[in-house]
Amino acid sequence: ACGMAMLSAGTPMFFMGEEVGAQKPYRYEDFFYNREDLLSERQNTGQYLFKFYQDIIRLRLANLALKSHNIDIIHIHNANRVIAFQRWDDQEKLLVIASLNNHPFAFGYEIENSKLNGGFWQEIFNSDDTSYGGNNVSNLETAIPVINNIIRVVIPANGFIVLQKKLSSS
Repeated sequence: ACGMAMLSAGTPMFFMGEEVGAQKPYRYEDFFYNREDLLSERQNTGQYLFKFYQDIIRLRLANLALKSHNIDIIHIHNANRVIAFQRWDDQEKLLVIASLNNHPFAFGYEIENSKLNGGFWQEIFNSDDTSYGGNNVSNLETAIPVINNIIRVVIPANGFIVLQKKLSSS
């Protein structure tokens, strides 16, 4: 959910404690009695989630395309529970592909759309990275070609990847 909020158009927001998986309710009347040690959570059970939040925020800040108002949904498949959208500005183009499927598309998932328009894409973010406690179901470090407006990518279960358009295959 955080990834989709951070990568979609608009101003992303999250609630305090969310970045470490805080469990107790946050209420005005009895906040004092429901406090959690967020610093401790950050170093213990919430460490993977905290690392994910750090990296997704860094990704958003570093990519002007993610700060632009430009967004185009290029693929939706309800049965597979997959959505893909592009974000871009004058200098870069990103493709976000997310799956709410309980199983990864480890052997590839094809998306066809004329807006992909050839070229090569490189994975720059994967929510299933081992540094977030994931299984690293990824596209490794290979340039992914678009052939006849079709891209074939590996997508993790209940996660997402971010691809950046490459200017050349080198």
